This record gives sequence, C-alpha cells and structure tokens, in this order.
Amino acid sequence: MHINAITTLRKVTLMDKNSSRVLIVDDLPVNRMILSSLLASHGVMSDQADGGYKCLELARKNDYDLILLDHRMPDLDGVDTLTELKEIFKDKGRSVPVICHTSDEGSKNINLYKAAGFADVLIKPIDPAELSDVIMTYLPAESTPVQLGEPAYTPIEDIPSAETGVEEDARDELDKLPLWLKIVPHIDLSAGINACGSAEDYVDALYIFRSSIDEKSDDIEKHLDREDWTMYRLGVHSLKSMSRLVGARDLANMAASLEELTDKGETDRIRQKTPELLTQYRQFKKRLDPLMDDKDIQNLMTEATDKVKESDSDHYVRDLSRHVLFVQTKLATPISNGGLLFAAPLHCTGSA
Repeated sequence: MHINAITTLRKVTLMDKNSSRVLIVDDLPVNRMILSSLLASHGVMSDQADGGYKCLELARKNDYDLILLDHRMPDLDGVDTLTELKEIFKDKGRSVPVICHTSDEGSKNINLYKAAGFADVLIKPIDPAELSDVIMTYLPAESTPVQLGEPAYTPIEDIPSAETGVEEDARDELDKLPLWLKIVPHIDLSAGINACGSAEDYVDALYIFRSSIDEKSDDIEKHLDREDWTMYRLGVHSLKSMSRLVGARDLANMAASLEELTDKGETDRIRQKTPELLTQYRQFKKRLDPLMDDKDIQNLMTEATDKVKESDSDHYVRDLSRHVLFVQTKLATPISNGGLLFAAPLHCTGSA
C-alpha cells in the first residue's frame, strides 16, 4: 500500500475538529476493540459490526465516512459484503471508501481486492502507523466539533456478559486457564470467555487490557485535567468496552456511569468519581502481572497455533493469523503464530 505523507497540521486539525464516523467490521471482539481504540486516539468515532450482515444493517441506517472491513468472516465475506455496500451507497448517492484488512496470504491479491472496489488494503499484522496514514488519507480533513452532552455516534450493542451459570463449552475453556487467574478478584472469567469465544482469544484480550493500563489511565487523567470532555468520554467509553470484554464488570460499570455523566455535562460529579475509577483500574496491572510470563499460558497459545497449522487450509478456520493489531509489549513475549500475533508497539486510547 502506498499512501502519501500527511502534514502534522492536518493531523492536528483532524484530532481537534473531527466528527467523522468509521465502521469497523470484524468477527473478533478484540480486533474491533483495538481498531476502535486506535481510531479514538485520533479523535475519530467508530461503530462496530461483528460480521457482514450486521455491517449492511448499520450502513443502511447510518452514514459513514470510512469502513474498515475484514475479508474473512464466517457469515458473509468481505468481497460479498462490499458488493452489497456498493448498492447501499448508490441508493444514498454517496461514495464511501472501504478498506479491506486481510491476512498475509492476501498480499498476493492486492490488485484483485482493488479491482473488486476496495479503496485500499491493509495486510495483517497491521502497523499502527500505517493505519494512521489510512485515517489521514481517507477521512475528511475538517468537520464539526462534537458537542458535550450529545452522543458522538449511535450506540452499538454492548459486548455480551455471561448469564448465571457456566455452559459446558465455556467450562471446558475455563479449565484451560491457570489457577492463579481463576482467583484474581473482580474479574468474571466466564463473562470474558463468553465475550471472546475461547480461552486463547480471552488471553489475548487480557494481554491488551493489562498492557494498556498505564497509558490509558494517564490519558483519562490528562483529559480530565484539561477539561477535554470529548476525549474524556472516548477514554471512559473505551475502558467500559475493554473491561466488559475481559469480564471486569465493576470497572465497566464505573466507566459506564462516568460516560453517562459526561453526556449529561455533570462535570463536578465526573471530577469526584474519576479518581476512584483510575485507582481501581490501575490495580489490575499488579493483579495481572503473572500473565506476562506464565508458562501455562504460553503453552496454551502454542498449542492453539499448532492446531491452526494442522487445519485444512481450504476451509474457513478461526485462526490466530486473522488477528489484526495484537502487539508485543516490553513485558510480553511473542507466543503465538510464529511471533506475528504481536506486531508493533500499540497504545490503546479512546473509544472501543
């Protein structure tokens, strides 16, 4: 992919004045969370769809400035989804760039993707800087600032929580997790497994949740001090989504409460309640410290990768190579997909 460099002035304008709206389409919750966080770090609002059909539903109801569309999805693949999107755009009289993100195997077919109508192609694992260039290239340079008290986008369905009791499949996945993780306070592992779909994907989500704590909490604090309520709202919304994804329900509820207060413009209560939120959030860093070098977890992820390699490549496989922006932090060891699961340093801030 070849994208012209964008000036710093353009980037500042985009962050300060952007109300652009992006639709993220990916069947993996963690991928949607990461992409949304990266977009939010540029002040860009996003909606999320977990498959092609949901993408089409949202595209009919809402107007988007950019769509990030996964190629390989179980219900409707990216190319078929794009075909339907073109009809929707035609009926609305709009032209919306659609960016395809696909695995390394797709790098041989970039010209075919573009011939199909994709504006550009991102190859996994994606460098966050490359995604930043896409944002600057395809989104409007200026738009109307988001006003405090007005939701910046149509709310999407929240990540599902586990119901009372544990289903047999979820119990099997729970059994794969190490004992120390099962006694970490304030995390509902069943909810996390149900949201992520498997123990392996749940561990990936925990890695990202834990490795982003310092920067995300500092960002929320900074936005509070500067009274930047638009970016503050993005920060607590992102924390809410990430917390629900890993099963940190109390933390998610606190973040949701602050998001609601921001929409109402109740700044005094926000200042009172934010310190407690950040204290609870930062405590998870120490609680999840063993995650970064746990041998049982490394073995779990290695076994998952081995199973993927043994699968029939002619059939759809929910494999680890389809992850988009998983990263290697200073503390983490690349343990999956030949080290490609963790692509580049990532700082998650903002909406998810």
